[in-house]
Amino acid sequence: MGIYDRNYYRDEPPAFQPWDRYSMVTNLIIVNVALLLLNFIFTNPNNALTELLVLRSSDLLQPWNWYRFLTYGFVHADLFHLLFNMLTLYFLGQSVESRYGRWEFLRISLVIIALCGGGFCLVRVIAPALGGGSVLGASGAVVGVVMLFVYNFPQATLMMWGVLPVKAWVLGIITVAVNLLGTQRHVAYDVHLLGILCATGYFYGGINLEVLAGGWSSLRGAFKRKPKLRVHKAEEEVPSRDEAEADRLLEKIHREGQSSLTANEQKFLEQYSRRVREKRTRS
Repeated sequence: MGIYDRNYYRDEPPAFQPWDRYSMVTNLIIVNVALLLLNFIFTNPNNALTELLVLRSSDLLQPWNWYRFLTYGFVHADLFHLLFNMLTLYFLGQSVESRYGRWEFLRISLVIIALCGGGFCLVRVIAPALGGGSVLGASGAVVGVVMLFVYNFPQATLMMWGVLPVKAWVLGIITVAVNLLGTQRHVAYDVHLLGILCATGYFYGGINLEVLAGGWSSLRGAFKRKPKLRVHKAEEEVPSRDEAEADRLLEKIHREGQSSLTANEQKFLEQYSRRVREKRTRS
């Protein structure tokens, strides 16, 4: 398939795949399910594993517990709590991952989890009248994924409760309203609202979290042992400058999704695609 045959810009979500073992959504679901099973099998009835990973408001002032700003997002109170979050992630997460790429999707999820956890603790430290408390579950990140789906595919039709067809933008309004007006005592509506704010800022701010991966790669490279021998490769055909740039951009789209391209990169791909088509037509 040539560059000019590829569908870079989609207004509708891609076709749903029942299961994709290479998907980051799949990996996240596996981790969440595994932790619930491990807690049930090995640490019941005291839920020791969950208690080790859950985030408490006091953890903000205890640096040795800061790992919990991520781990709380992978443990759940019970099977129903897990199913609600994972089913939402399963049905809507694939399209969001397809839009941004599997690694950017992971970065989005982890950053939202961390920011929601930080906000939860900060509010309770600043306002002691709210009391302490703890939080667990992927709800903040999952609500953020729901809103990213809504922002990217507002006209997509979804089946609420499996029977009621609604547009994605309607689901977005319902999600915001439910969390603003929520009254269930044991639901962390503030964490959900933080997830909505994170997704909104990411989408409308045109943010790309690839810089986080670049920082990690640089750090890892600093400690990587340098080779002592020089490897001489046989002379190969060197692609043209435009071909090399097109390959780089195609790889970027595959890795991070088409939204990661800058306006200049999108323009270059369109022009290069047109030149390739014209060349084939002449030949």
